[in-house]
Amino acid sequence: MTRLFGGAEVTHPGAAVPVMAPMAERPELRDFTRQSSALDQFFQAFHGQAGLMILDLGVSNQENTDYFNEMGHKLGYDNFVRSLDESFGDGDFYGNQDDEDRIELFQAKVLNFDDDSLDGILVWDSLQYLSPALLEGAVSQMHSILHKGGQLMTVFHSNEKLVEVPSYSYRIQGHNRVKLVARKHRKPAQCFSTRSLEKLFRNFAQVKFFLIQDSLREMIVRK
Repeated sequence: MTRLFGGAEVTHPGAAVPVMAPMAERPELRDFTRQSSALDQFFQAFHGQAGLMILDLGVSNQENTDYFNEMGHKLGYDNFVRSLDESFGDGDFYGNQDDEDRIELFQAKVLNFDDDSLDGILVWDSLQYLSPALLEGAVSQMHSILHKGGQLMTVFHSNEKLVEVPSYSYRIQGHNRVKLVARKHRKPAQCFSTRSLEKLFRNFAQVKFFLIQDSLREMIVRK
């Protein structure tokens, strides 16, 4: 057994990864800019405030840093997917997520903040690449490190026929616009339905879904 992020103990061999649907056409890797209603709401919650601490789980970039600096907030980075690759990437990516030594290595890299220390987390699409047990532990840790009333924004691919999906770096262009810079194709651990996402974030006070655009489902989750 391994204690995930200081939470409940989980026996990993019993946490099977759901079987994916048959492969559809592999989507091309391309950069594009899109409107984001979830990002707009994320920023609205901070209106009139300054000095907040926000964590970005994506690739560090100057656009995001500058945007938050101009708002008077502090932005930190935890490159979540890179830490996943460093901890589990050699060999069977999802099989390695059952290895206790690798799990400890991963947990030493990410989400190491005091309880109730963050005002917001930009999760982006990073949760799609965690095995079920590791996913539960990561979400529980996010709940712990957020202030009461703090929020996280996350994105999930909605096309359940795809075995591999594009992963992106997210660069903020405005309060409701974000540029998605394609990085590589990745195999998600599972497809998420509305019900499964509600269950995943069941310990949070509020879960809000936004209309699917570009095969992406955005969410705002509030503690």
